[in-house]
Amino acid sequence: MKIRSVNSFILDIPTIRPHQLAMHTITKQAIVLVCIQNEEGQEGWAEVATIGGASYGEGTPEAIKVNIDTYITPHLIGKNANDYAKIMADLNKVVRGNYFAKSVVESALIDLAAKEKQLPAYELLGGKIHSSLPLAWTLASGDTAKDIAEAERFLEEKRHRIFKLKIGKGDPYKNVNHVLEIIRSVGDRARVTVD
Repeated sequence: MKIRSVNSFILDIPTIRPHQLAMHTITKQAIVLVCIQNEEGQEGWAEVATIGGASYGEGTPEAIKVNIDTYITPHLIGKNANDYAKIMADLNKVVRGNYFAKSVVESALIDLAAKEKQLPAYELLGGKIHSSLPLAWTLASGDTAKDIAEAERFLEEKRHRIFKLKIGKGDPYKNVNHVLEIIRSVGDRARVTVD
């Protein structure tokens, strides 16, 4: 079945709490959603996100959307989503870089191809390896006591056992102390990393 349309959307989603980065504090997260639809009306969906806007890198949500809409979509219309590997190989010849845009498009193509075959997407990629994966949770309130309380709650709820700490803003000695206090509190029950 041929691809009929490609639509991209930017959604601003509020964070559950302010997220303190070295550059600034995030209170919402923009994600780019892509929907690729075939002639039968089936849809493949995917999302991608970057943090920090242009201070983080050139792959802003707005840039991702413009590149999909302007440069990538014309190479998808009329193609068959089942040819996702060839589509992406051909796309790499005419669109340089734009890795966030390409990754979300490829994921949506794979989702659509899987739906056309009535299979889970992992079957197209070699089969299922895991039933679940541990996910890291970012502790980034900017307050050590709040970060410890958040980690304790997620350990109690058995939601996360890996915590990434955002550091790099302000006094480096305070950053080190922040990390050490969290390791003292939860380090025997969780893996703690820094970014």
